[in-house]
Amino acid sequence: MPVNRMPRPPRGLPVGRAITLAFDCLATNLAALVLCATGLLLPGITEDYGPATEPTSPRALALFLAALLLVSSLAGTAVLLSRAGTERSRALALRLSAVRLALVVLLAAAFVVYGVVAIEHA
Repeated sequence: MPVNRMPRPPRGLPVGRAITLAFDCLATNLAALVLCATGLLLPGITEDYGPATEPTSPRALALFLAALLLVSSLAGTAVLLSRAGTERSRALALRLSAVRLALVVLLAAAFVVYGVVAIEHA
């Protein structure tokens, strides 16, 4: 093995994968922010005010937990990508990212459709 041989630089992500990951990051962070904001506003919306020593309503805590799970799954994807030694681990990270993005978009669309249907029938 020659001493002066330069190591090959790691292959970069293709443009399509990079765009998918960027949209996934934005959508996941936006969804987590909306969940946290809803969790903060939920006690006022449902008039579920309790003593200051008690936690907020269980529904609000569930929203905070969902936001935490979204952000932690995003961090997990980032770790998988940063330590990807093979194309297989990169593909796994991209699949996880695509599934999370699809779920976030599907849930947002379902929420909008539910709101439209509920307003139309009210």
